[in-house]
Amino acid sequence: MNIKSKQIMESMVSASMSRFFNEQMGKLLGEETTQILNDTIIVRSKDILPPAEIQLARTEEGAALMKEIKLRLMEGIIPYVKVMIKTLTNAEVIDIYSHISLATCQRIEVFTLNKDLEKTCKG
Repeated sequence: MNIKSKQIMESMVSASMSRFFNEQMGKLLGEETTQILNDTIIVRSKDILPPAEIQLARTEEGAALMKEIKLRLMEGIIPYVKVMIKTLTNAEVIDIYSHISLATCQRIEVFTLNKDLEKTCKG
């Protein structure tokens, strides 16, 4: 296995997630930050909503609809995201936790893995 530094692996995950979401959901993310902590990857995406969705999310019904849509879309792409993470890290994804904040237009993804990446990363 080609052992990468933690910082390079975090950058690769951020770039791949951003590219993937742009291709699959047609949305360029404002900023993507990734952190590797032991057997966990945390990805924080900012500016995930276009103006029309922000407007829709201002009402209670609209916000509920937006959350439902975003969560269902995420459920549909989980197999692809798992393959992407395995390809980048050489670790299996055990579970994915996802949260969307319509108030801050951010999404947090937490990936738990089958091994400690910090032990396999150099630097």
